[in-house]
Amino acid sequence: MRTIADHILDIASNSIAAGASDVWLDIASDPDARVFTFTVRDNGHGMDDDLQKHVFDPFVTTRPHTIRRFGLGLPLLRQNAELTGGTVELQSDPGAGTTVSAVFHSDHIDCIPTGDIAGALFALLTCGSPVRWHISRRAGRMAYSLTTEDLEEVFPSGELSDPRVQQLLLHFLKEQEAGLAVGASHGDGSMSST
Repeated sequence: MRTIADHILDIASNSIAAGASDVWLDIASDPDARVFTFTVRDNGHGMDDDLQKHVFDPFVTTRPHTIRRFGLGLPLLRQNAELTGGTVELQSDPGAGTTVSAVFHSDHIDCIPTGDIAGALFALLTCGSPVRWHISRRAGRMAYSLTTEDLEEVFPSGELSDPRVQQLLLHFLKEQEAGLAVGASHGDGSMSST
């Protein structure tokens, strides 16, 4: 977990493993407040109170031990966020899903790099799971959003597994992230894409 993008990918992967059919990602950076936040919300299995008490303990996992013997994703997320003076919050209800929110103070010396957000989103969108994605990405006043429904309108069923289509999707995501970076550094305008 060397970047914030790694954390986003890990938490969203947990949603897939928890049987979610819908996952909402809200990723935002505010250059004026110098914070980077993300929230991953799903409608998966959720966690009971006992598991919630221990889920931030190192080596606790809900996955079968034949797949993963220990879990470090949430403990490392909390550690990396708190090193910057940020926070991590988890809310979960059995049978109703889980929400994980993280705040990083991006100007803190201990803040890990943002990393490849476009690559993380691309990996989630093309992982082959039946999850319906709802992605909202903001940087200052600039923003873009993307959903599974948007992709299905542009690419007929099954085309997302085509390497040429995947290349177009990755290019689109990288362009959107580059637009956010330019807009955030200039502090002007607003952008909204689908």
